[in-house]
Amino acid sequence: MSTNEYFWQGGRKIPIEQAESNITLHASDVEAAQAATEQAGVGLEAINRVGPELFRATVSSDRDASIARLRQSGNVVHHIYRTPGEPDSEYLITDTFFIKFKPGTTAQTIQQFLQDEKVEVVEDLGQNILLVRVTTATGRNPIKTANKAATRDDVEYAEPNLVRQLQKFAFIPADELFSQQWHLHAPQDGTDLVAGADIFAPDAWEITRGSREIVICVADDGFDLTHPDFQGVNKVVGRLNAFESNGNVFFTEDVMPKPGDYHGTPCAGVAIAEINGQGTVGVAPGCAFLPVRFPLQFDDAAMAKMFQQISRQADVVSCSWGYGPADAPLSRGFFDVLSELVRTGGRRGKGLVICVAAGNNNCPVKDLTNTRAYQYADNFGRTRSYSGRIDRWIAAHPDVITVSGSTSRKTRSAYSSWGREICVCAPTDNWNDLTFNILPGRGVTTTDNEGAGAGSDFTPNSRYTGRFGGTSSATPTVAGVCGLILSRNPNLTALQVKQILQQTADKDLKIESDTPVNEPGDFVDGFSFWFGHGKVNAAKAVKAAVPNSESSFEQVVQADLEIPDTSSPIFSKLEVAQDGVISDIRIGIDVTHTFIGDLRIDVIAPDGSAVTLHDRTGSFTDDIRKVYTISELPALRGLIGKHIQGTWGVRVVDTWRMDVGRLNSWRLIAKVTASPSPPS
Repeated sequence: MSTNEYFWQGGRKIPIEQAESNITLHASDVEAAQAATEQAGVGLEAINRVGPELFRATVSSDRDASIARLRQSGNVVHHIYRTPGEPDSEYLITDTFFIKFKPGTTAQTIQQFLQDEKVEVVEDLGQNILLVRVTTATGRNPIKTANKAATRDDVEYAEPNLVRQLQKFAFIPADELFSQQWHLHAPQDGTDLVAGADIFAPDAWEITRGSREIVICVADDGFDLTHPDFQGVNKVVGRLNAFESNGNVFFTEDVMPKPGDYHGTPCAGVAIAEINGQGTVGVAPGCAFLPVRFPLQFDDAAMAKMFQQISRQADVVSCSWGYGPADAPLSRGFFDVLSELVRTGGRRGKGLVICVAAGNNNCPVKDLTNTRAYQYADNFGRTRSYSGRIDRWIAAHPDVITVSGSTSRKTRSAYSSWGREICVCAPTDNWNDLTFNILPGRGVTTTDNEGAGAGSDFTPNSRYTGRFGGTSSATPTVAGVCGLILSRNPNLTALQVKQILQQTADKDLKIESDTPVNEPGDFVDGFSFWFGHGKVNAAKAVKAAVPNSESSFEQVVQADLEIPDTSSPIFSKLEVAQDGVISDIRIGIDVTHTFIGDLRIDVIAPDGSAVTLHDRTGSFTDDIRKVYTISELPALRGLIGKHIQGTWGVRVVDTWRMDVGRLNSWRLIAKVTASPSPPS
C-alpha cells in the first residue's frame, strides 16, 4: 500500500482515497478564497467554510490540474480524502502532523529529523510530542511525510492533524414549555413523568450547593452573560473566546452569542444557573463558571491547545458536541494530551474532569468491527447511511465521562447513542433522531438566549425554555454533579470523581426504548450498553465524596546489592503496611555502575504491574542517582489509582558483559488518599 492510500490515526492504519472533485483551500475569508481561485483560473461550483481560515471547495474542471494551478499561485491547497466504499466519509487535512519520538531519543536526533525532512515545529506539546508543519521545501504533503516518519525506529507515532466537523448534540422539539425542572427533583408521578426519574439534586444541596472554589467550564457557542441566572459575586471567573489564525490559537473575552449561537446558554444554565429567587437553578448553583466559546471546526491541535488552556482555569469541563457515525479516531497527539490532563491537569493539579456527550444518533460510540448500516441525520437534516467502522473521536476516549440520555419516564432517550464507552446517563428529553417526531417524555427547562439574532434561541420572547434536551442537556447535568462532588471533597482526583459517579448511579431504569437499538440495554454485572453504570444520582455521589486528608509516604531501602555481570536480575523488596490510593508517585534510584547503558531497572507494584525506569540508555556514563517523576516518565501514571499497601520491588539486570556495579539504595515517595467510600 503506497503512502497516499492510508494514514495513521489513533494508532490505526486508516485506508483512504481521494475525493473526485473536492479540495480544501487555506484563506482568510471566503472573498479571499474566491479571489485566489479566480486568479489561478480555477472554476468553482461550491465553496464553504469548514474551519478557521480553511474552505472546502468543489472545482468545476480537472481536480489535479486545478490543484496544480492553485499551488503554482502560492496557495495552500490539499485533496480531500475519504474511506473507500464510504462516499459520505470525509477527512480534511491540514499542513501539520503530530509526531512522538520514543523515550531516550536525543535532541540532536530530533533536530536532524527536522532538518532532513525540512519541516518546522509549530508547538512542543511535551512528552516528546511535536506538532510540525510541512513546507514547500518538504516536497510531500503531510500524510506522506507523516507516513514516512512513522517508519523510523525512533518514532512512536506520526499522525496527521485533521480538521473535525463537529455536531451540537441538541434538537429543538416542538413541544410546550415546562415550568418545572423535573430532571432535578421528581418526587411523584405526573404526565409523562415517573417519580425518581430525576438526579435527586435537593438532597445533594443539603450537603453542598457547590463552591466558588470549584470552576465548571462549558465549551460551546456563545453565552449570554447578561442573563439573570449567571449573575452573582465571583460567578463568572473568566471569558475565553477561542479562534485559530495561522495555525495558532488565540483567546479574546468576547463570548456573547452571535446569530446562530443557540446552544451554549442553555447548556450553561443546566450546569451552573444561580439560585436567585427567579428563573431556573443549575445542578451546581454555587460553583463558578468559565464560559469558552469556540468554532466547531477546530483541528485536533487547536482542540488540544484549547483544552490545555481550559485545564489551567477550570476543574470540570462540559462538552455537548462531537461526531455522528464515522471512523474518526482521536489522533494520538490529542489523545495523549487528554490523558495527561485527566491525570495531572485542572486548577488543583489532580486532573481535569472531562464530560462528553455520547451523541444523538442511536448508534455505538465505538465499534471497530461494525458491519451494520446506521441511518442518521447530518448537520443539514438530511438522512444518511453509514456502515463502516465506528470510532467517534473524543467520546471514545477511555478517561472521559461519556454521557447518554434517559427520559422522564425512566426509559432510554430514543436518540441516545450507546456502547461500552458510556459512563453514566442523565435525564433529558425524548424524540426520534430521524423523523424529529416528539416522543413521550418531558423536555428540560433551562436558560435561553434572547435578542441575539436569528437562530439563537429555543423559545422566542423568553429568557428561559422548556424545550432543551439531547445528550447536550445530559452532559452539563453530569458536569454539575461533578462540581458538587469536588465542592464536597476537592482532594479527589478526576479519575476518583468518575469512579464515584459509577459507584453511586441508579440502575432502576426501564429497559425500554421508543426506537430500535442494536444492542440490549439490560444491566449485566452492573453495566448497561444504554445507560452505562446507571443514572447519575447527585445525592448519593455527594455523600460518597467523603473528604479524606491526603497523606505522604516516603521510605528508603538500603539495598546494598551487587549487580552481577550479564547474569540473573537482582531484587530489592519493600513491605508497605499503610493503605490508600496513590495520587502521585516518585521513585529514587542510587546505583553505582561504570556503564549504565548495560542496565535495565524496573519498579514492581504490589499487584505485579511493572514500570521500566531505565532501559539501557546513557551508554558509557557512570552511575545513576536520580528521582523519576511522572512528568519525566509518563509510564509512572499507570500506578496512579493503585493501592500502595503490599510488597514493592526494584529489579535490576545487567544485560552486557565487562562492567559491574551495585544497587546502593532506592526510595518510594508517594501521595496517598483514602479510597472513596462505596455507596450503601
